Amino acid sequence: MANRLTIVQVSDTHLSRSHAWFTANWPVFVEEMRQLSPDFIINSGDISFNGPDRPDDLAFAVACHRELSSPWRAIAGNHDVGEAPVASRLNQPVNDARLAAWRSHVGLSWWVQDLEKDGLRLRLIGLDSALMGSGHEEEAVQAAFLETALAERDGRLTMVFTHMPPFDKDPDDQKITTHCILPEPRRWLLDRCLEHGVAVLAAGHIHRHTVHDYKGLAIVTAPATSFVNMPASPPSDISHMRTGYLLWHLDADGLRHQVVRPRLFISIDASNWTEQAKTTTSLPERPLQPWFG
Repeated sequence: MANRLTIVQVSDTHLSRSHAWFTANWPVFVEEMRQLSPDFIINSGDISFNGPDRPDDLAFAVACHRELSSPWRAIAGNHDVGEAPVASRLNQPVNDARLAAWRSHVGLSWWVQDLEKDGLRLRLIGLDSALMGSGHEEEAVQAAFLETALAERDGRLTMVFTHMPPFDKDPDDQKITTHCILPEPRRWLLDRCLEHGVAVLAAGHIHRHTVHDYKGLAIVTAPATSFVNMPASPPSDISHMRTGYLLWHLDADGLRHQVVRPRLFISIDASNWTEQAKTTTSLPERPLQPWFG
């Protein structure tokens, strides 16, 4: 469509050829993208089932993404490169080897992508949230990159993508958690976004769609394509927890998004397993289904 930039945000795909529990929706998504033909696709992390311990999961996830007919990029999630050591629930702290595996199979750990169409100008910035608060030497390198990418945006409307959202409900909550970015780097990131007029901070990780307004900064999380974790006492309306993806539009009226839940998407509830095992990565092997070849 003329005078419109269309971006798709897909998240938490958890792809694997050996532990293919959550692959059923991917062929549906690929076909949706063929029909939609967006200008760009972003996977906001956890592209793989267990990338930190199984680099082949990263390789397989990339092979799946190469089926997409539109250009794409991905950022790393905790199931891709691990977590900041102080908040490593899965005992997979981010380290040199895991970062190197990501770069070998997927690409840069942080990046900037500029899109321009019919006078519309958009800057997309991808960051690795596992580095934030990790103490790894690359944390400071990524921080300097973000400062430069924001300072040199040249008036472009800007979206920043991280796998983990900056906070759950309270931006001032100081407790250490695996659900969001750690308090100190969270404050730094939010301040940089506000200082430079970032339009949206987009994330994934929590497997549901949420929208917050933080001092004029939109904070949006995407649903997962892989699975959901139904709480013990589900709300009366669970529509925000179903699988899907986000469709972002930039046109003369501004930037906005909508949730897309394809008719053929299934919403696998993994809560039975995660309540017992505390993590999906301990699921037994399950080979690929025939449609993946």
